[in-house]
This record gives sequence, C-alpha cells and structure tokens, in this order.
Amino acid sequence: MTLTDVTKKQTCRIRAISGPDALRQRLTALGVMRGQKVRLSASTLWGNPRTYAIGRQQICLRNEDACMVEVEPCDD
Repeated sequence: MTLTDVTKKQTCRIRAISGPDALRQRLTALGVMRGQKVRLSASTLWGNPRTYAIGRQQICLRNEDACMVEVEPCDD
C-alpha cells in the first residue's frame, strides 16, 4: 500500500521510501521518515496533488511522488 491508496479518515505508518536518491532526500527533509504516522488531510477535485498530515505539519505531494512512499494501516 502506498500514500496514494490512503483514504480521508485512515491513519497509516510509513514503512519505506523508494525512488531516486534526490526524491528520498527531499522527502526526508520534509519530515517523511519511516515510522511516522500519516493521514490524508485534503485533496483537489482531480485527486492530484494531495495534502498529507505528517506529525504536526502538512505537506503537499504529487501522486507521482506519493506512490514512492510505502505505508501500512495503523490500529491506534
């Protein structure tokens, strides 16, 4: 499951980040790290880009970048 599969009320935990080194470094600089909880907070009418709440910040990612972040559903 990737970030593009997350629904509005679902909370997930980041498992891994794949893709080119430049993308992984940019996402890490934005606070996207393994183990962080993430949820979808907003989406455009067309569904691209989408805004995610990670920790206490909100980041906006294109679906091309969000599909590189592997997540798993959280129980808590």
